[in-house]
Amino acid sequence: MARSDVILVWLSILLGLATSQDGSPVVPTASGKVRGTVQYTNDLPDKPVYTFLGIPYAAPPVGDLRFRAPEPVTPWEGVIDATKPGPFCPQPLDLQHTIPFRLLQTTTSEDCLTLNVETPTTNADGGLPVLVWIHGGSLETGGGYLLPFAPLAAHQDVVVVSFNYRLGLLGFLSTRDENAPGNFGFLDQVLAIRWVKANIQNFGGDPDRITVFGESAGGYSVSYHVVSPLSRGLFRRAISQSGVFGTNPVQLNPLRTTKVQAEELGCDGEDTSVLVNCLRDRPVEQLYAGYDLFQNSLFGSNLKPFGPVVDGYFLTSTPEYLLKKRQVSPVDYLMGVNDHEYGFILPRASHLPNFGKGMTHELCTALLKLGLPEYVDYKGSGQAILAAIEEKYRDQANPDDIMAIQYQYSQLMGDLMFVAPTVRAADGHTAAGGKVYLYENHYVPSFLRVARPGWVGCDHTDDWWMVVGAPFTDIQLTSGDNITFTAADKQMSLKMMEMWANFARTGNPTDQTSPEWPVYTTDHPAYMNLDLAPSVDVGLKSDRVTFWNKVIPELARLGDRDEL
Repeated sequence: MARSDVILVWLSILLGLATSQDGSPVVPTASGKVRGTVQYTNDLPDKPVYTFLGIPYAAPPVGDLRFRAPEPVTPWEGVIDATKPGPFCPQPLDLQHTIPFRLLQTTTSEDCLTLNVETPTTNADGGLPVLVWIHGGSLETGGGYLLPFAPLAAHQDVVVVSFNYRLGLLGFLSTRDENAPGNFGFLDQVLAIRWVKANIQNFGGDPDRITVFGESAGGYSVSYHVVSPLSRGLFRRAISQSGVFGTNPVQLNPLRTTKVQAEELGCDGEDTSVLVNCLRDRPVEQLYAGYDLFQNSLFGSNLKPFGPVVDGYFLTSTPEYLLKKRQVSPVDYLMGVNDHEYGFILPRASHLPNFGKGMTHELCTALLKLGLPEYVDYKGSGQAILAAIEEKYRDQANPDDIMAIQYQYSQLMGDLMFVAPTVRAADGHTAAGGKVYLYENHYVPSFLRVARPGWVGCDHTDDWWMVVGAPFTDIQLTSGDNITFTAADKQMSLKMMEMWANFARTGNPTDQTSPEWPVYTTDHPAYMNLDLAPSVDVGLKSDRVTFWNKVIPELARLGDRDEL
């Protein structure tokens, strides 16, 4: 080998970048080398984004590793292909049937623990801020690479990482003992973030400037990491979009739901070791066939059979207790909601009866009786609380108008599941010594505004389209047509991408054209109204937040001990 060739090889190693004979980028990781591709956004044709998809970060969680903490991936020889996203993790629904645009990947497999890196440089001295995306989907559906993050990487000079983690019963089934402690999906997330911490410098990122961010289930996953001892020191900043730990509270009796699931699959028994081993032997298709039946027969509304548990490892106590005791990571924290979180997508996804056609008072009451115990510890005080909710939300001018009842139900569910928990989390994180920025998003992407009823405001996931940079990507609907984005959509997407990237860079999300974004404090609970012309306000839905965070808990404490 000529001396010049030796120098080039060593420079490639030092810079974290090599190129294969076809010009595609090759980057070394602690596990082995990966070969990616180069992509470009629609409006930046001269700015490459180096993309590496489907990189394994853990051993396949199959066989004896099912219902166990993930193990690091076994290193490989040579260079693996990282030009296509890995399969999604098993889930009870066909993801393509729930998403209106064509996915780049539609297959599922238990061997699904892969991640994706999109970066504007692979220079190891790049020192770029890193954003690690945790996808949403109620901890039951979804995947890390629904749309590329190339626009965010290109426009803001940041490295973006996304990944898959185990979902539903494979990710969160628990026996509350050593046989299946639970939180496996969260442990996957921890391992993925550790992989980023160890390897991202080779992709141009700064391992000391990692921001974890997520939407919906990804948002409340982020909030669980903020209070988990396992995640401490892995990231510097956090962003929760439309979800914090109060959105999906810890499961109170996970063993009960596990036993019901096991019985559906013919794995009866009081011995949890026998039960879990029986479930390990079941084909994954059988697990999820039974899971569909179980979910549909036992639960309704927004209740999910599997979710976070206090396992003494990832989660040592409830998030509320850990915040109160200040046993949290005091990272900079950006969090917020959309202004109509339960407006359209969530009631449709949860099969709300007669959605869009109105709701009777009796149906509203029945749904509240079913769902409220997941969010409020009633201690038997159901009737007083139901009466207070009716007085607070029922349209007194049109008390029997079924469309008015449906609209008010959508408002109270948004407040209960998203707004009130987010403000509680902001108060708790501030009290624990962290810096918080709060927002309410009002911008609706143009194609969604025309596709939904006029009474729906800024709905769940509307922010995601803007942050991911969707207006700068060709996205094909399942009908075959491309989504048309307007100039206003592009302007809002540029603004939100800049805000999110600024927060990752400096800890302050203020962009160049908006008012200074004030820090949230309990004495001055300021927040930013996000729109084309953002504005600062104080006290996010303060009257309703006080109702859920103070009035309802007091009614529960002093309740009449009636049973719901």
